[in-house]
Amino acid sequence: MINFRSYFLLCGKFLALVLIASGCARMPSDDQAEVKDSLSVAKVVERVDFPEGEWPDAAWWKQFENSTLTQLIESALSLSPTLQKAEARLKAALQVALQKRAALYPELDFNGSSDWQHLAKEGFYRAFAPTIPPVVNDIMLGFSFSYEFDFWGKNRDLFQAALGRADALEAERRQAELILTTSITYTYAELQFLLRKKQILEEIERNTSQIEQITKERLQHGIDAALQQLQSQVSTLDLQTSIVAIDRQIEQDRHRLKALSGLGQDGDVTLSYSPLKSIATALPENLELDLIARRPDLAALKARIEASAKEVHAAKTDFYPNINLVGLLGLESVFASQLFRISSYSGSVTPAINLPIFTAGRLRAQLWEKAAQFDEAVYAYNELILQVAQEVADRLTALSLLQKQIALREKSWETSLQKVEVGQHRLEHALDDLRSLLDLQNGALESEMTLVELEYGRQMEAILLIRALGGGYHDRS
Repeated sequence: MINFRSYFLLCGKFLALVLIASGCARMPSDDQAEVKDSLSVAKVVERVDFPEGEWPDAAWWKQFENSTLTQLIESALSLSPTLQKAEARLKAALQVALQKRAALYPELDFNGSSDWQHLAKEGFYRAFAPTIPPVVNDIMLGFSFSYEFDFWGKNRDLFQAALGRADALEAERRQAELILTTSITYTYAELQFLLRKKQILEEIERNTSQIEQITKERLQHGIDAALQQLQSQVSTLDLQTSIVAIDRQIEQDRHRLKALSGLGQDGDVTLSYSPLKSIATALPENLELDLIARRPDLAALKARIEASAKEVHAAKTDFYPNINLVGLLGLESVFASQLFRISSYSGSVTPAINLPIFTAGRLRAQLWEKAAQFDEAVYAYNELILQVAQEVADRLTALSLLQKQIALREKSWETSLQKVEVGQHRLEHALDDLRSLLDLQNGALESEMTLVELEYGRQMEAILLIRALGGGYHDRS
């Protein structure tokens, strides 16, 4: 007679011994990379002189008070294939997470079969039992049940990892949205700058053409040499060439804006001169502490790190026993008329345990693969931390220096305007000719164009600073 107590005691000792042996497998926890969760931009913030303000709003582009820009961005948010593609990836990731969650619950299936057989008279069955009919139809109807006991948390970890991957894709979708909106604003600001630059060049070209005409008349009267007239002509042609080059850039920006907004090249949108409102630069309180939670790209990598950590833990559980329970409950009969009788009832319950003993290093290799992927995610995050700090520092430094440049250039432009007033006065009193006044006007226009370029540069840096600060994103996890 079997001594069940001794049998189960022996099995328990064996299982404990195997668990201890599997626990001795070297785990990579001591060698894994460490996450850097700090940004070092304090010294840069101290050097620049900006007032304290708020973080960018989710609809930050509205502060420019430009209806055309708002129309382009709102169209892009609803029509852009880039965002639609990111949304599709997110939906797929959520479905993967639901698939992983299913492993936490029992699985119940319905099965039905009809096994028709014609048994040979001299075959195994009828040779020994001639009373068995030659034709048999074995009918089965039933429910099968299976459940994996998640004692070590493997399925929970895989589910959490899948959710983490979905969170990462959601943050990447927000990052794609931020890049799209800032790219549209950036391009729109560039278009406005080019349109204004073209206006200034056209004014200079008109003055230069007038100078050329005056020089031509003076040449005809023998006052000036032919060289002066040729120089004036060359200047006019150079300006006309520059205007044509700007026209090419303007058209390219218009095409790009229509593509980014999702409207297509036949889209109904007016892209004429309508400059953006200048916005003041202000820095949020606790910039270093809160910036990590404000960047969607950092949030995405952080979610991937957490997902990778769950996958590492799940890989560790592959060394432990896997316990399953399989059951079957149904009806079986070779007589269709008796299928639904109580005598046709059949059922089974099959507990099973599986413990890996020798896998030729496969499980250890899988574990170290997951550990290496975790390290890769951490290093990518740490690398991005350094890049984010550089981006913020570059933007703040550029804005601070541009403000100083603009202040100096405004004084230079004002001086150029004063020179034009003096030239006008001298022309009125016949102390200078018209060409001198036109030259002074061109000088003032060139000074204004330099100022416009600096203002455009400051606007670009302000837009890039909004991107560097996360564009209104906030990871509240």
